[in-house]
Amino acid sequence: MTDIKPIYVNHLLSEVEKLTLDDKITVKLSKKMYLTRESYLESHVYILIEGVVIMSLLGTNGENVNISYMNKPGIVTLFREEDEGLVNQPYDVKVDSNTATFYRVNRLTFWKLVNKDEILNQYVKMYYRQRINANVERMEYMGSSKVDQVGEFLYRCIKLFGVKNNINGEILINHKITHQTIGDFCGIKSRSSVTRIMNKLVSQNLIEQKMRLILIKDVEYFEKYAR
Repeated sequence: MTDIKPIYVNHLLSEVEKLTLDDKITVKLSKKMYLTRESYLESHVYILIEGVVIMSLLGTNGENVNISYMNKPGIVTLFREEDEGLVNQPYDVKVDSNTATFYRVNRLTFWKLVNKDEILNQYVKMYYRQRINANVERMEYMGSSKVDQVGEFLYRCIKLFGVKNNINGEILINHKITHQTIGDFCGIKSRSSVTRIMNKLVSQNLIEQKMRLILIKDVEYFEKYAR
């Protein structure tokens, strides 16, 4: 999924920071707390300032289905028409870092900003395009085998959280990820199935697991999952 260029995000944050305290509120949440819940009515737009969140929804059998991570500043929730002051949220947004900080801006106030600012207008269009592309990508890899789904997930995590060791070329996925979380992203209902797949990758010397951090030892192996 292509990132939105920093110039647009920086401009968004700059314009929101100019709002009065009545028009914006800073919200700080701890790990596992929900920012929004699927189908709940919401009258605000949330903008991530710092932290990591997971977007998810309930599957047809009531299971949790993770859609995507977000670990960079930008719009978290913005759906429906601009003149709708109260809208249903399409998915859950849960904090997955120790803490996460957001701006909360009234929807109608936010859209007034967008409509008078060409850069923000372009940013919103890119935001919608990004969300569509993310859903398409997820549908593509969900048709793969369980092993390939885990491999594709780890490759995406390399891109999101990867820190490269310039001496040996190994990449640390610098974000704690449980096997349950991997299963929820990959549509694998059994955590033990994820554990078996991860243990096999360890035995093949492709990865190493320490304190819920994943070290990618053979980067080239995972590059085959690039889309």
